[in-house]
Amino acid sequence: MHTLVFDIHGDYAQFKKPYSPMSPVSYPFPPPTAVLGILGAIVGYPKEEYHERLDWRSARIGVSLRAPVQVYRTAINLLQTKDGTDAFFRPRAGQNTHTQVPFEFLKFPAFRLYVSDLAADAMQELAARLRAGTTVYTVTLGLASCLAEVEWVGEWEAQTLQAGDWTATTVVPLAENVSIHYEDGRRYHRLRVPAVMDGKRIVHSYQEIVMAEDGQPIQGQGGSGLFYRIQHETIAFLSNLRPS
Repeated sequence: MHTLVFDIHGDYAQFKKPYSPMSPVSYPFPPPTAVLGILGAIVGYPKEEYHERLDWRSARIGVSLRAPVQVYRTAINLLQTKDGTDAFFRPRAGQNTHTQVPFEFLKFPAFRLYVSDLAADAMQELAARLRAGTTVYTVTLGLASCLAEVEWVGEWEAQTLQAGDWTATTVVPLAENVSIHYEDGRRYHRLRVPAVMDGKRIVHSYQEIVMAEDGQPIQGQGGSGLFYRIQHETIAFLSNLRPS
């Protein structure tokens, strides 16, 4: 299975959990639905089109943490624009139109992304953009203010692994036949993240995952057809899981 691999990092990231609209908190890594938006920005597909042009139904995405999770919390001054400003977003005289809202960010986040099974033309365009080190739109890590740097790693064929012991460098999807070896002294997250979303922002499936907060590999057993070998790494895809 042909797979594109690239790194993305920045000073801050914010991948908002949907149940926290008033005081946003972040997933500790970009869910596949957020990665699809990153891919759309790189190749320049408009937000109304990138789901279909990338082929959200078949896209497969894996995420690896390349730095430990660091959480930074702060209050941000937001401007109330509904009726507290004029047409140019200038505060109306005598009105306090600002409000402080607590936000949670990831600090100095770094990830390696594995992408496969996009539409054929999208795969070619993405590979060309990544190799050239160019993007059409500005790439961010969640919020528009969280600017990102993108670095090409390479492209390889992912080879399916059979059930057995493994050490995965990516976030690991949970399934009935997957057993995680939790190591003493390490912190793990078990989360339910959106995995597949269409152009109308309707989530079609969620995925239970396990990740290590320190960004180091996770050991486990089982999961026939869920894990793949790329170069010297064992990885797993989170979206559109299709065991071989």
